[in-house]
Amino acid sequence: MKRLFSNYGLNILFIILIGALVIGFSLSLGGEGIIDVIKNVDPLGIGIVLFVVLVWQFVIGIILVVLTRITHPQYKVREGFLNVLVAALFHGITPSASGGQIIQFYVFKKQKVDTGDAGSILWMEFILYQSALTLLSAFFIIVKFPQFYANFSNLFIFVIVGFIINGSVIAFFFSLARFKRLHDWLKNKGVYLGVKLHLVKDPQLTIRNIEIQLERFRNEISNFKNCKGRLAIVFALDIVRLVVYYSVPFFVFWIMGCSIDLELLIDCVAMGSFVAITSSTIPIPGASGGTEMIFVLMFGNLFGQTIASAGMLIWRFATFYFVILLGAILFIYIKLKKVK
Repeated sequence: MKRLFSNYGLNILFIILIGALVIGFSLSLGGEGIIDVIKNVDPLGIGIVLFVVLVWQFVIGIILVVLTRITHPQYKVREGFLNVLVAALFHGITPSASGGQIIQFYVFKKQKVDTGDAGSILWMEFILYQSALTLLSAFFIIVKFPQFYANFSNLFIFVIVGFIINGSVIAFFFSLARFKRLHDWLKNKGVYLGVKLHLVKDPQLTIRNIEIQLERFRNEISNFKNCKGRLAIVFALDIVRLVVYYSVPFFVFWIMGCSIDLELLIDCVAMGSFVAITSSTIPIPGASGGTEMIFVLMFGNLFGQTIASAGMLIWRFATFYFVILLGAILFIYIKLKKVK
């Protein structure tokens, strides 16, 4: 935790620098055209996009509330909403979004949820979210494969790699929990193979961490049997959460005056999922730089580079900078509340 707090300032500076470079590069390509497009956007339209982003975050908060109330029935909706927004701040400013769950333990502690229950809640949330993400991504890839491959064959490999990485995470844990031979191989040979490849420094510590995480995973799988109805609701909410997030580009291009129909709505949602899948493989804070480039490359085919670049600036502000700004404000509030 101390290391997290000591490094996040540099990460924020890095994100701001990359953001400034992206804006400068985008304007150098589109120049006055991009500025004119953004100038013509109604402020009410920006408000609509920000509202959709808040709905996305609110759904995540509801998911956390549903899971937390399994052991803490008095857990409030506003507490869940605060928790996810602060987590979004640290997801955004740490490499590969690695700091979000760490800070959630801290927030849970402030909300009087003990560490053991917090770990169980976050494990359940991770399992269900990763399962929903894999299922929905597979659906969009299958449905949109012919169209996407025809227009974005050069990007298709990155989408597939992102899908494989995200799907492999949940498949890996299920396989470890189910197949003892795989578990034994990982402990006895896999870790030491990692040592030879200079991927693992302390094999004993790594083995111990694997055992701890696997035991937690098995415990949560067994807990699923006791609250199937509640977890089915959470899984459905995870699908809603992802669809709302993937639909933000649609609302961005809609407020910019682009002609939108039902087919284009589906295309925008699918493209939004492809952007998210691909950018998830970029191991830098906020996936800054790569996410913006991928967005322009994908949506440029639908709306043209100038419109796509202007849309990217609005979309990135709404889904990233606006969210981490809210998270920063709430995090300061938590810290000040502690001092008081």
